[in-house]
Amino acid sequence: MRVRFWGVRGSIPTPLSPKEIESKVIAMAEAVARAGITDPEKVAGYLRDNYSMFQRGTVGGNTTCVSLIWEDAIVVFDAGTGIRNLGHELMDGPLGQGNGEIHLLMTHTHWDHIMGFPYFAPLFQKNTIHIYGVSRDLEKRFRGQQAANYYPIPLDIFPANIIFHQIEEQRLYPLPKGGTFQAKKLYHPGGCYGYRVEHDGKSMVFATDSEYKQDNQNYIEEMIEFFKGCDLLIFDSQYTLEESKTKEDWGHSTAVMGIDISIKAGVSRLALFHHEPTYPDSFIQQILQSARRYKNLTYPDARLDIFVAMEEMEVRL
Repeated sequence: MRVRFWGVRGSIPTPLSPKEIESKVIAMAEAVARAGITDPEKVAGYLRDNYSMFQRGTVGGNTTCVSLIWEDAIVVFDAGTGIRNLGHELMDGPLGQGNGEIHLLMTHTHWDHIMGFPYFAPLFQKNTIHIYGVSRDLEKRFRGQQAANYYPIPLDIFPANIIFHQIEEQRLYPLPKGGTFQAKKLYHPGGCYGYRVEHDGKSMVFATDSEYKQDNQNYIEEMIEFFKGCDLLIFDSQYTLEESKTKEDWGHSTAVMGIDISIKAGVSRLALFHHEPTYPDSFIQQILQSARRYKNLTYPDARLDIFVAMEEMEVRL
């Protein structure tokens, strides 16, 4: 299974500002000058060897969208603004010819998780797009986003065959080539659902937009069971531990909670996800460093790979 991140921010799209881009360019230019590098062909190699993607690139500003692909099966999680770039990438294959199929699993319909949908390129060809969700009026919500007061064209204008599927929590559903998925209710204002997908002995859990309270141990235990033994857990870590104390019931979590739960569930890899829109790349890097220190101090013998989800990053399971 091949996982790729297309949108990793929470709440609202946050592209880098001109000032942020300028500061990154200046810092790297100064470093190249200090290193005495004058051969243009050596610059890229020097920067890649000495600077992380946080410094020479960006975490990304698009909102939630992740793809999961095996063989010719295409599964997509949420339709935030990141889905626009995913759509362009997919047009190279059968979807560009209008004979492809996509399975879109929707966690919920807050704006940051649906606002990219009208710009998804496969919609403009005669493809088949299956949209799954536990929410009772999922199709109505998608149509509402493209009502005349909010968007210039209605949902029906797209050539693609869009099929909405009403699903039930914790029921197992099939995906192409022997894959399966199931949904699990998360703690988030307005309702939200995580997904566990399995194929060929590998498993991935997508659990964004959820809060885990210490006084609700039953819920935490349920989630540990849902995450149990998965190869990759994509986890909402929008807040620092300190910030989470002032934003109770906002429906988001922390890297520390993600580590605690992952260790108990026997998770192999933990992706920190749904980044706070006010956090710059440098601060998200600090969150990662703090998370790894916490894990090494608290669970020194446990094996858990912790990383920050970044746009266009690919993970193979």
